Amino acid sequence: MKAKPTQPVSNPALYILMRGDMDSLNPGKAVAQGTHAQSLFDFEMDHVPQEDKFQKMHEDWLAQGGGFGTALCLEVTERQLHQVVEFVERSGFPAGIVLDTSYPLQDGKTLHLIPVHTCGYIFGDKDELAAILRQFELYP
Repeated sequence: MKAKPTQPVSNPALYILMRGDMDSLNPGKAVAQGTHAQSLFDFEMDHVPQEDKFQKMHEDWLAQGGGFGTALCLEVTERQLHQVVEFVERSGFPAGIVLDTSYPLQDGKTLHLIPVHTCGYIFGDKDELAAILRQFELYP
């Protein structure tokens, strides 16, 4: 007898919080930084205990799209990035900030590779996170 697929117990979403206050963060760099946030999220989820509620939510999220789920990219400033990630982490949600240790910044003919917090992620139930994240617009 074939097992029935389990119904998702939540409405999981991965939110990428992208810095909108950086002129140098062009669309190509933003996509690259978003993949860093996804990688950080994947790494963190690999280290969550199997019995953790977010592990089940992560499984539901992966099942949404055949290996990936709903992802939304929101625009934040550096200050907002730190504030909202700190708040949701204290509230028990998986979240993190990407530090690109060699972010390329061109100044005339000189290329600087500097450490910059470029983006972050928050993972959780869309309904539970709505009140916290509705203040942010979608990233252009």
